[in-house]
Amino acid sequence: MRLRWLLPGILSVWCLLAAVAEAANLNSWRFDRRQNRLELNTDVGVQPQAQIIYNPTRLIIDLPGTRLGKPKQTEVLGGNYAAMRIAQFDRGTTRIVIELAPGYVIDPSKVKFRYSSARNWTIELPSPDYSPAIATNPDQKSRDLDVPKAPGVAPVSLFPPAATAPTPGGSGPIVNTPAGKPIVVIDPGHGGPDPGAVGIGGLKETDIVLDIGRQVTTLLERQGIGVILTRSGEYDLGLEPRVQMANRANATIFVSIHANAISMSRPDVNGLETYYYDSGKALADTVHQTLLQDIGSLRDRRVRSARFYVLRRSSMPSILIETGFVTGAEDAARLSDPQYRSQMAASIARGILRYLGRG
Repeated sequence: MRLRWLLPGILSVWCLLAAVAEAANLNSWRFDRRQNRLELNTDVGVQPQAQIIYNPTRLIIDLPGTRLGKPKQTEVLGGNYAAMRIAQFDRGTTRIVIELAPGYVIDPSKVKFRYSSARNWTIELPSPDYSPAIATNPDQKSRDLDVPKAPGVAPVSLFPPAATAPTPGGSGPIVNTPAGKPIVVIDPGHGGPDPGAVGIGGLKETDIVLDIGRQVTTLLERQGIGVILTRSGEYDLGLEPRVQMANRANATIFVSIHANAISMSRPDVNGLETYYYDSGKALADTVHQTLLQDIGSLRDRRVRSARFYVLRRSSMPSILIETGFVTGAEDAARLSDPQYRSQMAASIARGILRYLGRG
């Protein structure tokens, strides 16, 4: 599935307990010096948080609910990004610190978090600017792993300003909300210049989820359900506008549709994953089990809790469905088939109707 930008926040006690109970392992990381890009891989979906600390300038990335499983790691990067340190900040958080060379700073608005799946994140960093007026304090370098997880001197704002989603022939989301009826938000992930995951044979996540999302919308509308489709075509849409559509409409539920990915060298990894946060568990269980019952060949990779932005920030029960792996030999072949996508759309719609007491 995929991402964009993430807004740092303070986790509640419940979230901290959940993170410990369902801790991920940080499997690997790699800093690409040529692209100023950090790539992370975990075995369970995570949602990073970030902040910038000055004197000297460091970008701090926290992975809540994640274990490092080894002693502190230090890597000399060279150049304007001088070094990277990774350690277990506390029992439930792995912390990554990227230190800039003395006198260099970065624009927080240009730090971009993207994902090809809940377990595979890319943090794109801008080219640093030199500011000789920036003071440095060598003694601070040994203390950055003690900085509180709450945003510090300069928290990184990782979401763009809210925008209205365009639609062909007009503006705003595709919406049909009969008075007094439940309102369901169907959210096909990614779009436009952001294709999401790309898998076997060039199979694109955006093509899969837009097709499924449109069909789910049609099926629900036929049952008298009010539906908001966050995007109806191939255009770019940030995470915040998707959430705003749901919250402003006082939607009953929010369903985000994605397709998963892992390394192209792992075609053996296939299956369905459904994510929820807080009040969305019953919805996730219902839709997930409906999919497994309707599509007997679908591998079960469980219902999982995650802190994805669209799940955390939506005010109604919300789920994110990973319909399969575009890098999986089984899933890619099926997701490429329009008939299979129609079968999956029908099952998702059926699960939603069951949750709403209409199935």
